[in-house]
Amino acid sequence: MATRARLGVGFALLLLIAAPWVLPTAWLLVLENALVLALFAAATNLLVGWTGLVSFGQAAFYGIGAYTVALAWLHGIAPFWLAFPAAPLIAGLVALLTGAIALRARKLYFALLTLAFSELFYVLAEQLYDITNGANGIFGAMVPDLLVSPRPGFYFTLAVVTAALALLHRICHSPFGLALQAIRERRVRAEALGLAVAHHELAAFTLSGAFCGLAGALYVVHDQTAYPELLDWVKSGEPVIVAVIGGISSFAGPLWGALFYQIAHDALVVLTRDWQLVLGALLLLVVLFRPGGIVSLFPGREEG
Repeated sequence: MATRARLGVGFALLLLIAAPWVLPTAWLLVLENALVLALFAAATNLLVGWTGLVSFGQAAFYGIGAYTVALAWLHGIAPFWLAFPAAPLIAGLVALLTGAIALRARKLYFALLTLAFSELFYVLAEQLYDITNGANGIFGAMVPDLLVSPRPGFYFTLAVVTAALALLHRICHSPFGLALQAIRERRVRAEALGLAVAHHELAAFTLSGAFCGLAGALYVVHDQTAYPELLDWVKSGEPVIVAVIGGISSFAGPLWGALFYQIAHDALVVLTRDWQLVLGALLLLVVLFRPGGIVSLFPGREEG
């Protein structure tokens, strides 16, 4: 089964490498968006699917990653090639600090605390006009000319997302990842067995925040903009929806969910103004009739 999985991953990579030469530019940009969303969803699923922590604040770290690159350009703090790797580090540090507070609560109260932090950063981005340009956001040529062209930009995004997902996969299937699953299934039992549950949860929250920040930095590569809505709690719901559609019990679930969601979103936006209603109905159908998500349709699927 592992061999089949590796062959499938290799074949998917070959298709993605060939995509810029066969797809029109418009669809190439859709695929690039799907790659960024896949990383955002996989990072969020480290909390939701692996640790059992439902967070509505991951957009805060996504937005911080985007603003790190944008603010470095706007204020001349650092060039792109320094700001880009700094984005996940800063997002991870903020996740460490906020997680230390939010993880004192459990279940619904934890989710509400993460939502509150997301709204706090959203308000700061909107009101600190002299620093962030407020609600207008930051627009401009903040990305090197090399990455502005569709093909180089796509290949850069593909390389970063592939490396990040490989690292996330390693984390999820390491002893640390198994410990997170044990905490998800029986938190009290895991604690009784000697696991440092609080430390594991904080580490998972920090890692998830860092990878979300990396996804936010990649968003800037695609759109060359950063604006407050990237930090809003509504944005946090997107990777959760994607993970549920794809299947939260599988590492590959959020990846399939991102591809499906992005293509469906772009198609529905053209066809109807009520695209959110259609996607909402689709999510309802998945939850009711296929709770395992898209990956449950495949035989021999990987379970978390």
